[in-house]
Amino acid sequence: MTQAGDGGAAEVLAILRSHDAGPPVTETAAVIAQLVGAEVREVRLAADLSPQRAARQVMQALHRPGTVIGTLAGDAASRPLWQHVVQQSAKPVVLVPAAADRPARIRRVLLPLDGTARSAAAVAAIAEQIARGGAELVVLHVFNAETVPMFWDQPAHAGRAWAREFLARYCGQPGARLELRHGAPAEHVLEVAGAEKADMITLVWSQRLEPGRAPIVRRAILDAAVPVMLVPIAPL
Repeated sequence: MTQAGDGGAAEVLAILRSHDAGPPVTETAAVIAQLVGAEVREVRLAADLSPQRAARQVMQALHRPGTVIGTLAGDAASRPLWQHVVQQSAKPVVLVPAAADRPARIRRVLLPLDGTARSAAAVAAIAEQIARGGAELVVLHVFNAETVPMFWDQPAHAGRAWAREFLARYCGQPGARLELRHGAPAEHVLEVAGAEKADMITLVWSQRLEPGRAPIVRRAILDAAVPVMLVPIAPL
């Protein structure tokens, strides 16, 4: 069991508004809690709260020492709330699509990584919890024209050696494996998630949603068929 900072059991929040379809959020919170060894606590928001006031209430709950992850609806109707929350929370937040698949447990998690130490450090703790909870980590790295390595057109053994080194440096969890693609990351995340039958996508991000920022996060929230966990990266 993951322990909270005050010695009690850690909590995964299921954050509900009156118009939410409750089961997708509460059931997602339950399987995530099972994965990380925590308990579920529902936070019900009053219907008449403005998005700003609702976000403040959510942030108070997220800031409790025992809270490890927040879970809330990621549909269009809930956008004013989740946009406030995900840009402010120092803890991971999971957005649940309205039509999300609801597996009995999380068996496989897609984890895109950009190959930087900052991203790896930001996601290290949750990656360890996912691996310890028994889920398989599929790490995705997408090359672009500037970063494509020399082995790309060489025999497969060169790619395997590179993959081992990448995982050792950026995601050393037992059983993690690496998928490589070339092109625009936003185009590959959902494709690989579907091909791998991932139960959740975990994205490290800068918490900036202004125009031109976070294309991978935007695409995943809009089009993913599975919950999307957003892990904030520490600012420079």
